[in-house]
Amino acid sequence: MVEIKKIKIHDNINIAEDNMITGEVVITDDVAQANSCATQNKPYIVWLNEENRDKSMPSGAYCVENPDDIDDTYLERVYRRFYGIPWNIVETRRLNIREITKKDVPRLYELYADEEITYYMENLFPDVAQEIEYTENYIKNVYEFYGYGMWLITLKDSGLVIGRAGLECKEGFDGLELGFMLGKDFQGYGYAYEACSSIIKYGVEELGIKDYCAVVHRNNKKSIKLCEKLGLSCDKEMEDNWLMYTSKKTVLCMGKP
Repeated sequence: MVEIKKIKIHDNINIAEDNMITGEVVITDDVAQANSCATQNKPYIVWLNEENRDKSMPSGAYCVENPDDIDDTYLERVYRRFYGIPWNIVETRRLNIREITKKDVPRLYELYADEEITYYMENLFPDVAQEIEYTENYIKNVYEFYGYGMWLITLKDSGLVIGRAGLECKEGFDGLELGFMLGKDFQGYGYAYEACSSIIKYGVEELGIKDYCAVVHRNNKKSIKLCEKLGLSCDKEMEDNWLMYTSKKTVLCMGKP
């Protein structure tokens, strides 16, 4: 069985140009065909069955038990991953949450230039080349392995990057940690709540994770207020005036922003 699916996706980095990309994804149960696609870096999905289940598949192959489970979103994400096009994660009324690319790094330096942004969080690498290398490794080792991570917050109408938010594993916590950062010029408009509440909803509905935490400094009143609005409550006092807010004793806000 070999089937070729044609798809059309929006280039969500060049939103202002309204670029549409037309592509193909191969669905096959033939290992030789899968290896050929892998060698040529063509997007493909392997249908697992009794004849090929015990055979060695190409590294990084996308595999499914039932071809009927392959919907448009899955096809699009496979295509994007093969060609390094960031996944769209969540779309809200005003925002689009998507994966980062190395082309986004210079914009991050603009956002992190304000000292208020880095007062309670780690700064970027001093050398842009180091940050780009870190970003490339993050895409491969986090996005491709877990399927989630820290994403970018962009304005839906222009594609402008205004901050970061996302989900990561937290050592010692049975759930995911919510992280967030919003550029100073974009604070006070409800963007952080809009992004984070939608990300939590995505985590619950798409990732199947029920528990969330956020680690904030005791003096970071804005982040504490956001945590409480999201339905997180202070559950643990940590060293150096850091607090852990969790959802374990509360109801998360997952309403439509």
